[in-house]
Amino acid sequence: MAQKVEQQTPETAVLTAKIEDLKKFITIIGKDSRFAAGLWVGFVKGLAIGIFVSLLLVGFKYMLLRGGL
Repeated sequence: MAQKVEQQTPETAVLTAKIEDLKKFITIIGKDSRFAAGLWVGFVKGLAIGIFVSLLLVGFKYMLLRGGL
């Protein structure tokens, strides 16, 4: 049984190329937005940990100055 060969007209080839191009751009945008979201979450976590540790150290210093420990 012979295999059927599909030929594309120039118009369908252009449309197919545009669709593939759009798919690639959508994938790239998704990867970029996921990276940016991860970067932002890392920044917020770091800020929260920094504030927590700073308050903890200030609390210990305050307790030591007042003779609490």
